[in-house]
Amino acid sequence: MQPRPLPSHDALRHAADTALAAGRSKLGEGGVATYIPELAKADPRHLGLAIATVDGQQIAVGDADVPFTLQSASKPFALARVLDIVGDALFEKVGVEPSGDAFNSIVKLEQEQGRPRNPLINAGALVVCGYLPGPTAGDRIAGLQRFFADVSGGAEYPVHEPTWRSEEATGYRNRALANFMRQYGVLGETELALDTYFRQSAMQATARTLARLALFLAHRGVDPGSGTVALTPQHNRTVLALMATCGLYDEAGRFATRVGLPAKSAVSGAIVAVVPGTLAIAAYSPALNARGNSVAGAAALAHLTEALGLSVFG
Repeated sequence: MQPRPLPSHDALRHAADTALAAGRSKLGEGGVATYIPELAKADPRHLGLAIATVDGQQIAVGDADVPFTLQSASKPFALARVLDIVGDALFEKVGVEPSGDAFNSIVKLEQEQGRPRNPLINAGALVVCGYLPGPTAGDRIAGLQRFFADVSGGAEYPVHEPTWRSEEATGYRNRALANFMRQYGVLGETELALDTYFRQSAMQATARTLARLALFLAHRGVDPGSGTVALTPQHNRTVLALMATCGLYDEAGRFATRVGLPAKSAVSGAIVAVVPGTLAIAAYSPALNARGNSVAGAAALAHLTEALGLSVFG
């Protein structure tokens, strides 16, 4: 795909402001996640939106500087790190097909002898965590934090310890997924992968820093600010393709028709989206619909892509 012309700063700002208003019209719908106790403390009135462009523009409106935990929005970036290390060998253990099920489903995992459908569901993300380098979970997350900083202008992504501990204490289903995969030889050291995954999910960002982090995905795997190469163009396409087909779990088709961008959602209320060759967008609003995706965040993104003609489907 050829890079599309970059909108002007004024056009981006106007579209962001009107998208924020569209998202705010949805505040009050849905509810915050409660199965991780720390996430239940989020303010459902928050809505932030940020845009980062490959030519260095940054737009942030609303609650774009409110911190939240990345949760599943971390998965494309951990995947990028692992693809740069082990390449396509990863796909001997995990597939690339949409699951059609909830993010933490065990149904197809049982049907397919412990091989996750893709790296963006919980089971697949645990496999990815198993490939991160380092002897301990702390070492693996420190390496991931350095990678994130290197490709996002030095931004910090600290682990929010109360959320990490909350996930560790209540992550029974993820433990079941990990042990099921171990039975089939798909995952080795389950406790190490689980500890890494819980910490990774609890890494903090804001809409502003998340949009900046995703910018290398809009620029063929290279951070346009520093020139740091995150991964090859081929593997960058793989990450974007997986985001487009699997990034919103069993709502991926509706999001594709409504918003039309590769994206990844999170139960914290984050959604990160990419316009290849042009820009990255992050929205944050913690109230979720029945599929576990941000209600106001998705509405804001739908308005933004329509206003600027950003859909990759034309």
